[in-house]
Amino acid sequence: MILFISPNKSLLTHGCVPVSSEWIIFLISLFLWTGSTKNSCTFNMLITMFHLSLIVFIIVAGFVKGSFSNFTEPDGFTPFGAKGIFNGAAIVFYSYSGYDSVSTLAEESQKPSKTMPIGISGSVVVVSVLYCLMATSLVLMVPYDQVIIMKFSS
Repeated sequence: MILFISPNKSLLTHGCVPVSSEWIIFLISLFLWTGSTKNSCTFNMLITMFHLSLIVFIIVAGFVKGSFSNFTEPDGFTPFGAKGIFNGAAIVFYSYSGYDSVSTLAEESQKPSKTMPIGISGSVVVVSVLYCLMATSLVLMVPYDQVIIMKFSS
């Protein structure tokens, strides 16, 4: 939370008005929406580059600082057998459900019959590789039996 110093001391006893991060994000978004498309595109590219650099950092840290013994200990390479592999694959399958929104942008591309399959296939390949590398690096850093799974009550 960021505090904005207010000249009106009656708002709070210390004269500070809390400004939450949601308002800051809203104001940045408002600036980008009222600005040009170029500003929005540049901001989106910067955020994407930040996310990719964070993912690459985690992958590199996992491979450098992780322990390869986590693949075989405590119960071997596949402690839950084929059922565990298929359960994991089913979870990963649902993470690709957002790619259908990319196909709605076909009307904005110059040659959609050529560029859309390349773009969708390329992004699925890149995301799949990054997902596998991220999962591998996380297993190298923390054994599977020490991962805390939070279950939400219904």
